[in-house]
Amino acid sequence: MAGRFSGKVALVTAGADGIGAATARAFAQDGAAVVLADINDALGEERAEALRAEGFRARYMHADATDEAQVAALVRHAVEHFGGLHLAANVVGDAHPDSAGPDLHTQPVEAFDHTIAMCLRTTFVCLKHEIAHMVESGGGAICNVTSLAGMIHNGFGGAGYGAGKAGVIRLTKFAAVSYADRGIRVNCIAPGVTPTRAYYKFGDEYAKILIDEQVAFQPIKRAIGTDEQAAGIVWLCSDEAAMVTGHVLPIDGGWTAQ
Repeated sequence: MAGRFSGKVALVTAGADGIGAATARAFAQDGAAVVLADINDALGEERAEALRAEGFRARYMHADATDEAQVAALVRHAVEHFGGLHLAANVVGDAHPDSAGPDLHTQPVEAFDHTIAMCLRTTFVCLKHEIAHMVESGGGAICNVTSLAGMIHNGFGGAGYGAGKAGVIRLTKFAAVSYADRGIRVNCIAPGVTPTRAYYKFGDEYAKILIDEQVAFQPIKRAIGTDEQAAGIVWLCSDEAAMVTGHVLPIDGGWTAQ
């Protein structure tokens, strides 16, 4: 399949749904062979099968990104099955329900730890094993997913989520500087209001209220599509962004410009 990523292999965590699924599709449409990783096996297999049915090269693999052994196996699988690893999108990240809200003094330590693990540990573990291969193979491009909550106090999300996503930004910049001379670029996007399955955990009505409240803070008064977030990830990983590394790209309808 011709495209900007023809002959390249991309790995996408949280690839079964939302921004991850949109990113996997965008990479595939631009010529990459794609490995989708997730813990939702039924949906992940369905996404991979749909891409293969359209003539794209795609595989699904179960991987809990908080588990280093599973991430190491995931990277090995991508390399062994498709012959390399050139691109990676580390999308996985979530918050424990008990870590939400403005008052950190009422939040259980266990909820904070869970959220940090989901947002920050996952990114570290993925970077560790992706970069280890890219150092040996001559380079690559990686995009992490942070959040506006890691950049500003936006009134949504809790202390753990904000701290974890701020850590993703720091990890991104650290890796970008550390590996620039070895041909590896590392960037991240910071999504604004992008309705994904996470919004609907507590029901459709609550999700609509939450989305409407958040959109009201954006200068561009609409929710952002997962495909729009994926477009940012794909561009940062492309040769068009060859001199971009350590960058945080808000795709937020102008929220952080205020």
